[in-house]
Amino acid sequence: MMRHFLTIALLVFSLPVFAQDSSGTVRFIQAGTIEYERKENLRNEFTGDGDFADEIRKNMPENKITWFNLYFSGNHSLFEPGRENPDNVRMWDAPGSTNIVYADRDTRRQVSQKQMWGSTLLLSDSLRTLHWRITADTRVIAGFECHRATTVIMDSVFVVVFYTDEILSPAGPESFGDLPGMILGMVIPKLHTSWYATKVVLGEPKQPMQPPKKGQKMGYTEMLSTLRDSFKDWGDWAKPMVMRIML
Repeated sequence: MMRHFLTIALLVFSLPVFAQDSSGTVRFIQAGTIEYERKENLRNEFTGDGDFADEIRKNMPENKITWFNLYFSGNHSLFEPGRENPDNVRMWDAPGSTNIVYADRDTRRQVSQKQMWGSTLLLSDSLRTLHWRITADTRVIAGFECHRATTVIMDSVFVVVFYTDEILSPAGPESFGDLPGMILGMVIPKLHTSWYATKVVLGEPKQPMQPPKKGQKMGYTEMLSTLRDSFKDWGDWAKPMVMRIML
């Protein structure tokens, strides 16, 4: 009898975790590909003052839209730029706007590739520790019911995300994650930027999930020091750039 009980217990605890949507349909999702639309409000982000700055702001596009793909399988994920937007041909890519982030949550390690003024930086470090506050608010994104959570990074940058527990991988855009499911929506008001999933394709990703390898290797602390030295004479103009690179 005890042998049968142990066998049943092992089978139960080895089964995958399931999630149930509002219609009662059980979904168990551990691998797939997500496309995110990143929208930057350029006019609000532009910090210049005076008539000349107002003229620039009036003539620039209101938003810049770019797409990213997140490939995930279990505790492994790769976030990288996706399809091109032809409307962005005449727009410059600010530092940190094409980040590539590979995360391995089994080993708690992360490798990120960052672009900065023609230079490529390769950051290899442990996953960041985020202190999330989960609220009762929900919304539907890309067909999934999502729960709202908030955190603060870099001492004062407020971040709002929406995650779904129907997708078991605790990943998300950029280097955000470690919630009870996948982040499908994210807003950083200070950067006037949002990331929202537009499409979720289920199944093992066709794209190999390998960490980036090109760039000048450094750790988180060294990168932060490098950024401060590079932008020390830029004043407030530099703050959004530094924040984007460190995402």
